[in-house]
Amino acid sequence: MGQGRAGHLLVVSSALNIIAWREILARTMQGCAVEFDASPAWLVNPATKRRLKLDLLYPQVGLAVRFVGLTAKGQPKQSDWERLEDEQRDLTREELCRQHGIELFLVDPDYPYPSEQVQRLRLILGRLERSLAQSGRPAREQKALASLLTGARSRLDEIARRIKGPESLALYAELWRDRETATLAAASQAPAPAAGPGAARLAGLTSGDRVLHARFGPGVVASAAPAGDDLQITILFDGGEQRTFLSSLIVDKVSPL
Repeated sequence: MGQGRAGHLLVVSSALNIIAWREILARTMQGCAVEFDASPAWLVNPATKRRLKLDLLYPQVGLAVRFVGLTAKGQPKQSDWERLEDEQRDLTREELCRQHGIELFLVDPDYPYPSEQVQRLRLILGRLERSLAQSGRPAREQKALASLLTGARSRLDEIARRIKGPESLALYAELWRDRETATLAAASQAPAPAAGPGAARLAGLTSGDRVLHARFGPGVVASAAPAGDDLQITILFDGGEQRTFLSSLIVDKVSPL
């Protein structure tokens, strides 16, 4: 198998595993407010004065999620300096989250033992429950958040019984596709003003579809979901870079393959 073909398969695998984890997280954190591609004002790298990113942020309960291990797929080997920079950014992100009472859950989509990552998330949820009990939040707020976290841990326990190895993620990738299809179907039934021209142009894209971007090249759709009157599309490119776009802004730059 050629290097290009092997790199393509790695990217496809990563994209499918990412959407599997999105489904696991969506099921686990059901009922919790979530922000996608969040860059809160406090998440600023002091070395560069630039904001860092979190893939998912659940501000109510203090949980953040970051997908890691993606940038090296299909790219030239990083220099020692580049690798140190990446490690420093990860440490800075983790420390800033800690300072602001946020538990950071790092997910490597291609880690060969996903059950271990599920257990790590379970430990994080347990710490969040204990921190909540010791916080000075009003009793009514504590009760509501405790119910969210207890429910999350219970749902994760059910998921944990199904996650044995990497092959177990395939089910959740399919469930995420079903979720996207249902969401897009519901959005298509909304009044006409709710669908912008960009959403109409790329409305047929779903997780796993191959696309070509005029600047970033070929890639795989990791997720596609309505965002107001538009469509938010996340693409994992063959070079390993992941980017999120509004379809109205890339309507003339992206085409299905």
